[in-house]
Amino acid sequence: MNDIVQFFLKFGQYAKETDILWAVLTPVITLAAIWLLTFVGLKIFDKTGRLRKVFMIHRTLIVVSLLIALILVSIICYCWSKNLFDASHLELAFIISLMIAFIVPIISFAVLRSYWEKTKVNEITSQPISAEQARNNIPFINKAFNKNKIYYLLPLIGFLFLLFSLNKGTNLISLVFDNSGSMDVTNSYNALDKTFSKLGDNNEIIITTLNGLPDTWVPNSGIPVKEIMNTKTSSKLKAGRNYAFNNPGEAKNALNSILTPDEPVNGSPICEAIWKMWLFTKESKGNTNYKNKLLILISDGDENYAKIDSFFYDDTEFAEYYTPENTHIVDYSTDGDGIVIKKFEESGATIYPAVTSVDDYLSALDDALLSFQNNIYLIAWTIVICVLGTIIGLVITPKKITI
Repeated sequence: MNDIVQFFLKFGQYAKETDILWAVLTPVITLAAIWLLTFVGLKIFDKTGRLRKVFMIHRTLIVVSLLIALILVSIICYCWSKNLFDASHLELAFIISLMIAFIVPIISFAVLRSYWEKTKVNEITSQPISAEQARNNIPFINKAFNKNKIYYLLPLIGFLFLLFSLNKGTNLISLVFDNSGSMDVTNSYNALDKTFSKLGDNNEIIITTLNGLPDTWVPNSGIPVKEIMNTKTSSKLKAGRNYAFNNPGEAKNALNSILTPDEPVNGSPICEAIWKMWLFTKESKGNTNYKNKLLILISDGDENYAKIDSFFYDDTEFAEYYTPENTHIVDYSTDGDGIVIKKFEESGATIYPAVTSVDDYLSALDDALLSFQNNIYLIAWTIVICVLGTIIGLVITPKKITI
C-alpha cells in the first residue's frame, strides 16, 4: 500500500520540481513531431489501392505516434539509467509527452472504428463494383485495422535502454557526522539507517565522527583552519575518527557503535574532522576511480575548536574532488547561525534545514543521494502508461457490419 501511495506522490514531486517551460514545450514538440512525421510519411508511403486516404492518414498517425513513444521510452530509460534527471528534472515533461504519444493512436483507432457502418465504409476502402466485392471488403478492412496493432511492440524496444543501468560504476559517499553533545543522535541514526537501506552495493561509504580530542582540549582555542589544512597526513590530526565501508550494508550494521561511542565527544572540532576525512580519503582511496563522489555534513555548524580564517575550497585538490555541487549540508541548527554551515553555503553547497524531525533528515538525505539512486517510480510510471495505452488500443476492435 505504501508503494502505491509513493507511486502517486512521485508524480506530485515531478510537478513540483519540473521546469515549467520544458513541461509545456516537450509535449508541444511531441505533437509537432507526430504531425510532421505523419505528413512526411503520407508523402513518401501513400499509394493508391483498396484503402483510401482517410484510412492511410490514421494508419500513419498510429505508426508515427508509437514510433515517437519508442523514442520517448528510450530517452526515459537511458536518462534514468544514467541519473540524468537529477539535474534536469524533466520527468513530468516526458511523462506527459509519453501519454500524448499513446493517446493519439487511441483516438485514431476510435475514429477509424466509426467508419464501420454501411453508409461510411466506402470512405475508407474502394467503391465495390458488386455485392460480392462489398462483402469481401469487410474482412479485408478488418484485417487492415488489426494489423495496425502490431506497432504497439515498438515502445517495448525502448526498455532495452535499461541495460545501461547494469554499468553502474562505484560511488563514494563521504559522511561527516557531528556527534557532539548538542546533536540528537537518535534521529540521525534512524534517518541514516533507512537511507543506507535504499542504497545499492555499488556505493562505498566513509563515515567520520568528531571524537578524538583529548580531555585536555581547550574550547575556542582558535587554531586557524589554514594551519589545519597545511597538515598533509591524517594521523597528525587529533580530532576526527574515520570508518571505511565497502557497501551500505556494512555501514548500516556499524552505525549504532559509530554514532554513540563509549567516550564523550569533546566540543565540535568540525573543520579538523573534515580535513582529516579528506586526508584519510586520499590515503586510502586515492587510486580509485569513482563514478560519483559526494560529501555530506550533518551538523549544527558550531565550530568550538578552530578559527575559520580560510576554507576547504581554497584548496584546489579538495575543491575538484568534493565540488560544491556535490556537497550537501544537513543543517541541524535551530537558528541557522552555524559558522561552518554559512561558509559551505557561501561556497555553493546545498543546505537542508533538518532541525529535529526524522522526516526532515530523510528528506534531506534522499535529496542529497538522489544522483546515487535510481528512482524506480519513474520507470513504474513509464510502464503503467505503456501498458494502459496498449491495452486500450488493443481492445478497440472494428464494429460488426453486414452488407
